[in-house]
Amino acid sequence: MRQEYRVERKILKVSFIFVFFISLLASCKKNDSTSPDPATQPYSFFVAGHTYGNHLADNIHLHPPFKDQFSYIKNYPDMAFGVLTGDIVRLSNAESWDAVDEDIASLGFPVYFAPGNHDVTDRKLFEQRYGDPVNNNRSYRYFNYGKDLFIVLDSELDKWNISGNQLTFLQTVLSENAQDSRNIFVFVHALIWWDDENIFKNIHTNWWPPHIPDTTNYWTEIEPLLQSISSPVYIFAGDLGANEQATPFMYYKDDNITYIGSGMGNLVDDNFLFVQINSMGNVGFDLIALQGD
Repeated sequence: MRQEYRVERKILKVSFIFVFFISLLASCKKNDSTSPDPATQPYSFFVAGHTYGNHLADNIHLHPPFKDQFSYIKNYPDMAFGVLTGDIVRLSNAESWDAVDEDIASLGFPVYFAPGNHDVTDRKLFEQRYGDPVNNNRSYRYFNYGKDLFIVLDSELDKWNISGNQLTFLQTVLSENAQDSRNIFVFVHALIWWDDENIFKNIHTNWWPPHIPDTTNYWTEIEPLLQSISSPVYIFAGDLGANEQATPFMYYKDDNITYIGSGMGNLVDDNFLFVQINSMGNVGFDLIALQGD
């Protein structure tokens, strides 16, 4: 299989050491303008997964240890927006979503949602509240920020597969935007690259067989699409770190694609991360431990 020979490298597992900083060089375009260009100003965003927190808790607001970081998040240098990578609420009902909206409003900047399985137990409600209003409230979207492209996907539409209309959407967005983008950031809840026949089988998601698919169309359709792009691609998933069995964080780089998984809820190794893009388009990460070092 393609993934068996493509993914024969090391994977960086982080279990209990959660404070690190890694910078990756990304391709950048020369700015020939002599005046300041807003598109080349540095900016940051945060990414957080499984933000309802612990399975056994009963909070309807976001995970309390995560909320305790809100002041830090708001004051982080060049903070522009955030992305929640799924399982935002424990129960998808109006009360829970109202509580999340209240929490998000206190940040004072946009936060985008990549839905998880908990979030779409009432899919109609999620799409009515958070779907793309320009496209019939669909649960996936894209946007541009600066000179970078951001794509928010829904892994729950087809059992971790990006298929049908969503696959067409992804192909179209990349065809129309990738060439002019310094970096491409993709957000999804499930680790759609997980496969029980490649090195990722050693990563323990918040779910485990037989509750997760043996494989998806990632390696046959999505990965070749992303590999064909000259720009760096960063793909984030949020289905980790919710229980004692789950891997708290993963990082893996394969050619132009960087895979990052994170999450919270086990109350020991909870984490989220900041992503920084400097004026040259270089990308750096800052992993934050909610329980300290």
